[in-house]
Amino acid sequence: MSNYRRNITPEVMDEESERRRPSNSKFDAKNYLNVKLADGENEKTLRIRLLPVDKNTDSPFKTIYMHQIKVSPELSKSGWKSYVCLKHTEDIDHDALGYDCPFCEMNKEAYDKKEEAKKNHDEIEEKRWKEISLQNRHQEVCVMRCIERGAEDDGPKFIKTNVRSDKKDLKSLIIELYKLKKQESIDEAMEDNDGVLPKGFVPENILDLDTGRDLMLTISRVFDKEGKPTNKTSISVAPYGKSKPVSKYDDELDEWLNDDKVWSDVFVAKPYDYLSIILDGEVPFYDKTNGKWVSKGRVRDEETKRQIAEENEASDKYRRAKEKALRRDREYEEEDEEEEERPRKKRRDYDDDDYDERPRKRRRDDDDEDLPY
Repeated sequence: MSNYRRNITPEVMDEESERRRPSNSKFDAKNYLNVKLADGENEKTLRIRLLPVDKNTDSPFKTIYMHQIKVSPELSKSGWKSYVCLKHTEDIDHDALGYDCPFCEMNKEAYDKKEEAKKNHDEIEEKRWKEISLQNRHQEVCVMRCIERGAEDDGPKFIKTNVRSDKKDLKSLIIELYKLKKQESIDEAMEDNDGVLPKGFVPENILDLDTGRDLMLTISRVFDKEGKPTNKTSISVAPYGKSKPVSKYDDELDEWLNDDKVWSDVFVAKPYDYLSIILDGEVPFYDKTNGKWVSKGRVRDEETKRQIAEENEASDKYRRAKEKALRRDREYEEEDEEEEERPRKKRRDYDDDDYDERPRKRRRDDDDEDLPY
């Protein structure tokens, strides 16, 4: 097996296991490891092999920070969506996205108002602002990159998991499994060598790309006390099979390790203006004309106003035309009435006695042709 540029080394894993949590603690389905359960599905298993999280590091883990926010069903069927925190997350384009985070700003504002209400002994306001503060706090998230067995043709896939204080998250479980297997190999070596580690002994590293092992993930639905299924899930991790390389083909492994795709290409950070619209409970829409994010609701309002204005204008035109036609009809009627009321010239009546007095038009005789006039 050739020497690889990157590997998940014991030094990296030891560093990750000792790292403490902070105290304040274009879509392609092939890029994601699908750990969600389908409707009616209560359990499923996935077999994976971890890779370094990108081609420039040996670590299998990348720490970022996100906010889980309640959103419009138009954005997510579940009504919830996670957004990268611009303030606490490193390795993103802050110049383009922004250095501040509207959710963190709301978290701070709500916390200050909660403290103020506490001083004023206003329990209702204190509780209200506390809930708002908690709803907008950032959460530590771990991103990993892996190969899904049975779907190797998809290439590297990414998975993210919220880091939990009870250490029941995927990252913590993998670290604990790594430490357990490492210690087991040390204990076994010492037992076989009279309590002394053999010279040149190397502890087991289940995440090593050459000598490591696959991991079997079991995702299970959580049931409530009454035995009814919930939307929550639990996850467990166990080593699978014997020690073997990630791939038996060197060129395939090199292609996976040197894949240019990074976590931020998959879990895309949104700009400050976009997140501000989300914070207001609205749906963002990119206005190409003005080159900025605006509320889709406001766009709809403006569109509605425009349609109403057009309808009103058309209605006004129709009304004016109708009034004009009515005026014209009235003018015609008035002209007819005037015509009827206008006195007619009286005709002279003739009786039989006056017959001879009536002027008669001379008839032309045939002899008239001989007349000189």
